[in-house]
Amino acid sequence: MRLPSLNALRAFEAAARHQSFARAAAELHVSEGAISRHVKLLEEELGLPLFIRRARQVELTEHGRKFLPVLSKAFKAIAAGFADVAAEAPKLRLISQPSFSIRWLIPRLDLFRQNHPAIQVNVTTGIYGWPEAIGGGYDLAFGCGPQCPEGWEAMLVVPASMTPVCSPRLIEGRSIRAPADLGRFNLLHTTPDRHDWRVWLEEFAAGDVDPMSGETFPLLDTAIQAAVMGQGIAMGDLTLLTDELKTGKLVCPLPELVLRRDADNYYVYGPSAKWSKPRVLAFRQWLEGLTRD
Repeated sequence: MRLPSLNALRAFEAAARHQSFARAAAELHVSEGAISRHVKLLEEELGLPLFIRRARQVELTEHGRKFLPVLSKAFKAIAAGFADVAAEAPKLRLISQPSFSIRWLIPRLDLFRQNHPAIQVNVTTGIYGWPEAIGGGYDLAFGCGPQCPEGWEAMLVVPASMTPVCSPRLIEGRSIRAPADLGRFNLLHTTPDRHDWRVWLEEFAAGDVDPMSGETFPLLDTAIQAAVMGQGIAMGDLTLLTDELKTGKLVCPLPELVLRRDADNYYVYGPSAKWSKPRVLAFRQWLEGLTRD
């Protein structure tokens, strides 16, 4: 049996539900005339009127009232079936800390999508703890350091390179030859516990500089923006500051003093049971390719 036009069926169902051609047109993003034409074609095919047309409104005929619940049930079944099948599509759910997500991960995801168009990637960007990562149904999580919960695996993505950065205007005419010289400047912290400056100063024996001085920011991006504006010297990760350094918005006053620690490196973590899933394996191999390049 030949089915009637799907567009005509949709037009009738919307018009019948709203008791209005105008509201049906607004819902389906077509003109009121298009709704009228589709309904007229359906009526001609049936050989029966579905609406009584009045000056400013339409009213269903007995045949129209009988046909409406059949169509409504059919469209709901189609929508439910589509949702069930879509839920089985290969989706990759990622969670990442804000700065790494915005500055490294998201700019590269288009390349992954081009290479794997069948895999839908959903990224959640935010400050998270292991309970959120474990209980949130994520396939992979990005963070710093190799440590992860039992039953999860970690893979190195990008090594971190930590060194002070600032606006060139800030140090114009003011020399910085040694770590001790940093004590004359406002320190900008990218971690609430001021861990960033503490570990760097300990590594390079800058005992004359107070690591607890200066201002604290909740995110790397806010501290870096303050540094670009000349408000002080931030502890920056060269991996994430490519654009600012290339354009000259930031400079490294002590370029030879770069701290590299495994605890600061960027890793991707995932439940051991998920590493072999096709979508996760494809993403892992893509990350490994980026690392080799």
